[in-house]
Amino acid sequence: MGGPSVEHEVSLDTGRQIIENLNKERYLPVPVKISKEGKWILNGKFASYLSIFKKIDFALLAMHGEFGEDGKIQGLLDFHNIPYGGSGTAASALGMDKLKSRELFKLTGLTAPKMLHLRIGDNIPSLISFFTSKVVKFPVVVKPRSRGSSVGVSIADTEKSLQKAIQAAFKIDSDVLIEEYINGIEVTCGVLENFNNQKHFVLPVTQIIPVKSKFFDYKAKYKPGASKEITPAQIDELKYQKIQQTALTAHQVVGCRGYSRADMIIRNGSVYILEINTLPGLTKTSLFPQQAAAVGLSFSQLIDKIISNGTHTS
Repeated sequence: MGGPSVEHEVSLDTGRQIIENLNKERYLPVPVKISKEGKWILNGKFASYLSIFKKIDFALLAMHGEFGEDGKIQGLLDFHNIPYGGSGTAASALGMDKLKSRELFKLTGLTAPKMLHLRIGDNIPSLISFFTSKVVKFPVVVKPRSRGSSVGVSIADTEKSLQKAIQAAFKIDSDVLIEEYINGIEVTCGVLENFNNQKHFVLPVTQIIPVKSKFFDYKAKYKPGASKEITPAQIDELKYQKIQQTALTAHQVVGCRGYSRADMIIRNGSVYILEINTLPGLTKTSLFPQQAAAVGLSFSQLIDKIISNGTHTS
């Protein structure tokens, strides 16, 4: 848990929740923290990751953002033959990359918002002028290409606010995405493998209603009471099934393993996929545990399933 990303504190929260709910009769937890500077900590002392790997049989990943969710820690564990929970190196890297995963979703036939990719050195004024006049209309969504938990994401209503949003996003990532703003119902849906006699069990859909934010931003995701979440979502059956099928398709095409959660928006009957989370949060306010609870899985049982999926490939 922890790590060098801006989601360090959320990761620690996920780690604490896992330790608290871990079945102590089945597992002996070895809490490992990684500092914001990338140093590994065991029992309050700095240690090499090689010495830590000798003490563990399985890595239960509670990390978010870069290094924890982008395939880097997964690659390190793969190299040292340590089994772990969640998706592998390639799927993790692809899921974190909003540009490449979005391109893949479209190739698979899924619907996604229109998007403009900006890099430092591009003729940005010309590109955004064309995009906001010929392709989409304001408002637009600005986001870093490779971050999670809606970090650095903002909605711009004017050219002036768009310039500020782009500058803020560039401070977080060297690639920035501007996308069409879809005004609709925000939903999310998880997939849990090898549950209820199904290889890919699609969990109930959650509808998200931010209370104080324009969208499901960082604060709405992690501050208790900042959003209203309804599981299962009160949506007509046809749309509900389409959301679940979208989550399943995204999970499979990215090559996820164990579990995942896809975020979407519904507008006029169309389901727009935004992104896939290859390592969904497991905090008190997280959505994946809520969906698991709706099908009778306690937090402790959910962790059991994540571990069993990571130790037995099928």
